[in-house]
Amino acid sequence: MVVLMGGLANASDAMELLCLSILLPAAQCDLSMSSEEKGWLNAMVFFGMMVGGYVWGTLGDVYGRRRMLIFSLLVNAVAGLLSSLMQEYTGFLVMRFISGLGVGGSIPLVWAYVSEFQPPQYRGRALSIVASFWMVGNVLVAAVALAVIPLQMDSVSSSGFSFSSWRLFLIICALPSLCSGICMMWMPESPMFLLLQNREAEALGVLQRIFAANTGRLAKDYPIHNLRHLEGSKEHSSSSEGGARSSNVLVRAWASVASATSQAISKSRALFTPSIARATCVLLFINFAIAFGYYGLWLWFPELFNRLEHYYSDHPDSTASMCDVVEFKGNSSSESSPCDNKDGPVDIDALVNTLIVSIAPLPANLWTIVHMDKLGRKFFLVLSMLLSGTSVFGIYFVKSSLSNLLLSCMFGAVSTMGFNALDCLGTELFPTRLRSTALAVTLLSARVGAICGNIVFGYFVDTVCVLPMLIVAVLLISGGLSALFLPNTSRVALS
Repeated sequence: MVVLMGGLANASDAMELLCLSILLPAAQCDLSMSSEEKGWLNAMVFFGMMVGGYVWGTLGDVYGRRRMLIFSLLVNAVAGLLSSLMQEYTGFLVMRFISGLGVGGSIPLVWAYVSEFQPPQYRGRALSIVASFWMVGNVLVAAVALAVIPLQMDSVSSSGFSFSSWRLFLIICALPSLCSGICMMWMPESPMFLLLQNREAEALGVLQRIFAANTGRLAKDYPIHNLRHLEGSKEHSSSSEGGARSSNVLVRAWASVASATSQAISKSRALFTPSIARATCVLLFINFAIAFGYYGLWLWFPELFNRLEHYYSDHPDSTASMCDVVEFKGNSSSESSPCDNKDGPVDIDALVNTLIVSIAPLPANLWTIVHMDKLGRKFFLVLSMLLSGTSVFGIYFVKSSLSNLLLSCMFGAVSTMGFNALDCLGTELFPTRLRSTALAVTLLSARVGAICGNIVFGYFVDTVCVLPMLIVAVLLISGGLSALFLPNTSRVALS
């Protein structure tokens, strides 16, 4: 059940991220967006994720994984629902930023939460299963897009309020986060976190509950009756004690905020102590590299597919490469706008291609689930980043829509292996007292990479398409080589 709930939360985050890139071709007409504005819209989500990941992630080490995970999922859901009602680009941009606050917080918390319930021999498989739900979310959002976005349901009220199919699509994509947040209210807190907080009785109760669910026996039959403290267990600061003694609500609230902030900063600094500094720095670079490449390219795939389908329908005998097509569409003033298309701005074949690319990682996900604990995290991370970096070079040279689709499928599939391995390493390289903070900080680097990737693609995709492709390839290959400096954590108990 823990793995399933973690997977559902992960799938809901994937839907919230990919839905934006899928709806861009449709929303560009209602919101009058240029390529640069589309790039900033994608990037704004990651700005929110960067802030939210650090805030929620560090608070997860202070107040608990479960509580912060619930808050972040609900923030994501509410902002997603409200964004469907925004009539102007600026309001839509703000709501997507707030949605990013929620997505950014739930991602590190999911991995910390799920990993702390797993025994060493099964942890890699369990985390790979949770990671595979990202593909499930991608497939679901692509399928929903194919069913909803082509609907002709544009309506405008007398007050000027418009509602079209892509807004309904946004509402549907926000529902999984809402459901996940509500369901998490019935889940237990991480027993390792409870031990770290000197709450042994509660931790024992959680373990007894798990024992009863797994075996069908009574909770009182659980063979362990006492738990010992974890190293680095909670030490109450004087500020929090003073706040707790105060009868003034404002003083107590300020003391709580000050204490949480102090602990967050202290835990962040601890990531750069000599014993784990190298792992932290290597993970920071790898997260930046893989996020720049994957999100920079992946979130533009629906837009690129849409441009390709429009181009090849007008030039059926052309053998132009992706960059030739994209630069032509970006620079040509003679081509009609997609908004003038009688069938709508979104090509159905482009949505089908997005669905196919979303399904492509299935074999890679199955391989990591079965062999993550056998072949090791480093094997999958290095292999994935080297192969995905090499595949990007190929995108520039292919000359047909089918070739572009096949290479895009390959890029998505091999990138998946890297993310699955990175999710395992990110949780296992750090002690329990720093785990949520470590995930938040390293994923903050990933958000910076994703922001840079989307902005770079937005500014250069219409003019110098080869430049962002080259940057992606170099970063991915460099990240794969730097992964060789990380230890392998397969079957190692969490500290």
